[in-house]
Amino acid sequence: MDGIIYKYMPLREEFFDNRLLRFTPRLLLNDPFEVRPSFSQHAEFVHRVNNYGESVASVIEEMEKNQWLVLRGIAVQHFDIFGILSLTERVDNLLMWAHYANHHTGIVVGFDPNHEFFDATKSTNEWIRNAANDYIGVLKKVRYSDKRKIKGESLDECFFLKSNDWWTEREWRYVLPIAEADEIWNVNDNEKQTMALYRVPPDAIVSVTFGVKVPDDTIEELRSNIIDNEIYKHVKLYQAKMCNEKFDLIVHSIDEGIVKDRIFQ
Repeated sequence: MDGIIYKYMPLREEFFDNRLLRFTPRLLLNDPFEVRPSFSQHAEFVHRVNNYGESVASVIEEMEKNQWLVLRGIAVQHFDIFGILSLTERVDNLLMWAHYANHHTGIVVGFDPNHEFFDATKSTNEWIRNAANDYIGVLKKVRYSDKRKIKGESLDECFFLKSNDWWTEREWRYVLPIAEADEIWNVNDNEKQTMALYRVPPDAIVSVTFGVKVPDDTIEELRSNIIDNEIYKHVKLYQAKMCNEKFDLIVHSIDEGIVKDRIFQ
């Protein structure tokens, strides 16, 4: 992938100390359709691969009666060992700033998509290397559709299929195993709801954009902390500003006090 890939997040100063990125299990994502194949493809898979049920039709009938089979059944248990890092091509999406960056008071961190961090085949962890395939451990663009239908035989494709309603997010995803994360947190003390956090290398970070509502003194403090840190000398700093005429954001460079407009179409 060319260019920069972005992560919207609240302004957490500790991120620049620990550089932990959250890989979220599918059942904790905000879209109830996340990583759930259509009934027909789910049924075909468990009938063909797991030899479950007398026929595909009988499996679909059972799924319609028993939601447990759909949510926690044979085919989808595999999904729950992985966490999803959601990224985007856009740094200027108004709704994403509102929803994921704490109402424009957060930041958007830019990453080099070609960094080895985003290629599990180059991981020093053997388990992660072995888990890599066409969908796991590779930075991949989300496909948007009006149907819950994957193209191939691998249900892992479901990690990268979403409704057309989400297309404006222009999402890319990176999927890694939860158990191999640098840190694992339990959500609400629930051991069945875990949050995996992987530590991104500092040289994978290329930019930080502050939201429209981030106070100037906060920006200056963080700017000083970042530029004074040798590992972040290469990172470019920006702030989003409101366009005077349109419902657009203009991103200004604040490196070394220089203001340089960066307009996104």
